[in-house]
Amino acid sequence: MPSSRTLRSATPIERWSLLNALGVLAATAVSLVVDATLPVIVTGGAALLLLVAQSRHKWTPDGGFGRANTVTAVRLAMVLALPLLPASLGPAAPIGVGLVILIADGIDGWLARHYELSSEFGEFFDKETDAFFLLVLCLMTTTSGLLSPWVVGLGLLRYLFVVALFLLQPHVGKEYRSSWARIIYVGVVLAMLAAFLPYPAVTQPLVGLAATALLYSFGRYTWWLWSVRHT
Repeated sequence: MPSSRTLRSATPIERWSLLNALGVLAATAVSLVVDATLPVIVTGGAALLLLVAQSRHKWTPDGGFGRANTVTAVRLAMVLALPLLPASLGPAAPIGVGLVILIADGIDGWLARHYELSSEFGEFFDKETDAFFLLVLCLMTTTSGLLSPWVVGLGLLRYLFVVALFLLQPHVGKEYRSSWARIIYVGVVLAMLAAFLPYPAVTQPLVGLAATALLYSFGRYTWWLWSVRHT
């Protein structure tokens, strides 16, 4: 586990990130045992609401919640609602809602830059909602029998990475988000959404390709962190 010195030197929001990662990892284990998304939905949703509450007055440079964070909050609400969509609506429902969430992901970032509303809270709120979205998609495809349980590991990579970041204690405050990593994330989400279609011969290889790209992205950056620690 991270040393007490590392935890003391981290910002409150970074400590929240670690506790959130540990909580979601535990909740995912429960979800896999009971074959339901509810434990992760409750844990992840509560943790993100806690992030909003503990960061009040620091949401934006002027202290208000801001347009960008409002869009992210709407995205989070849609993610929480995804597993509640009636199965009778068919694959169009999760795919349609998922695409709206993905498109809105680009809107909140643009709003933050355009209106100079960028903040540490907004950055964490955005990327943690992204990670939560991917994990929920992975669990939904698993619990519905569309994909094998191994895909849940893709949704856990972000949370495992947060724990590794504290364990490695590199001389960097937090991870950066490269353009390539962003493109890979979008590709993985699209592959997971495609898995809801009744064409497993096409969608399963697509998911495998996306998984390979995501593993490469995380592996490459983890290796960089390790090298930084030993330099």
